[in-house]
Amino acid sequence: MAKLRAFIVDDEPPARVRLRQLLAEADVTVVGDAGDAVEARAAIRDTSPDVVFLDIEMPETSGTELAASLTEPRPYIVFATAYDHYALAAFALDATDYLVKPITRARLAGTLARVRERLSRHSDLERDLVAASAVQALLLPQSLPLMRGYDSAALTVAARGVGGDFFVGQQIGPQRVVLALGDVSGKGMPAGLVASSLQARIETVARHVTGTAIDVVSDVNRTLVATSDTARYATLVYGDIDLASNLLTVVNAGHLPVIVAVPDAPTQLLASTGPALGILADAQFSSTRVPIAPGATIVIYSDGVTEATNTAGEEFGEDRLMALIAAHRDSGAEALCRRIIDAVRGHAHGAGAGDDITVLALKRAHPTHQDQ
Repeated sequence: MAKLRAFIVDDEPPARVRLRQLLAEADVTVVGDAGDAVEARAAIRDTSPDVVFLDIEMPETSGTELAASLTEPRPYIVFATAYDHYALAAFALDATDYLVKPITRARLAGTLARVRERLSRHSDLERDLVAASAVQALLLPQSLPLMRGYDSAALTVAARGVGGDFFVGQQIGPQRVVLALGDVSGKGMPAGLVASSLQARIETVARHVTGTAIDVVSDVNRTLVATSDTARYATLVYGDIDLASNLLTVVNAGHLPVIVAVPDAPTQLLASTGPALGILADAQFSSTRVPIAPGATIVIYSDGVTEATNTAGEEFGEDRLMALIAAHRDSGAEALCRRIIDAVRGHAHGAGAGDDITVLALKRAHPTHQDQ
């Protein structure tokens, strides 16, 4: 196993020097130290240590406040203090250990053994997540169906390698295409398993079950209710496109509004037409039908887009998303998806990825551009 990389935060210089000596004796690399929380926060982000040894009583910002503010992926935290009455607050923050000063070699050795054990388990889990992420990526459509006069694309970025977002692009017949985007509650492996299952169910039902968009969504909802508890629900936008009439039928099951931007016309927001999936087996859904005008841009997105926050706690928001769509109305569908994801990441820079990010865009060409 590679050498442990540690960072020390303590407002007393002699304490930092003493801990550096003990860690060096234990074959641990100290990548930096700091005397206060402000200096430490930036340095921890830049050095990415495996473990942070953190004093609790410090001026202005305490060690527990600093630990709570660290963004994912967080290092392991070991609190080091002269006062044992802080232990409860420390372990409430999922601290790996709690050392009472003066720190002894024997006590430190036990702590380092626990950190190394956690890192070993974490490495095994990371390998599983990498493999699961690769499988999930293969299950998602590699491209959306080709539609004459249209351009479409979808991109997704999982917050934890395996995500709860998914999308569907399905050719149903010569003049009919289904596009859908869903968001399963939660993140990580459990949400990813449900997302992949829902994606497969939608693809199967859309292809083989005759009926309306409402019938398809109702079927998928009953399946989710039957196979999971109500704590695991999903939101979904299911769009059925009639290419002969350029008409879009949308069932919005508890999802964010679909944005329909048409040149020289007010932007439409297609709001929810029913509850989220997986809660009520007999849930009732309705649909919205809108013409897809020449030059229209339709964007479906997950809440990882609009709810992405920066370090000041400000969300990316719906208004910023609509302004971005308007500013890049002449971009292709894939370029627009990338611009949105780049903008969301830029907005959240330094705050970390809080949720999965998925964007699906559909653009209808102007009549004069359809053959280009």
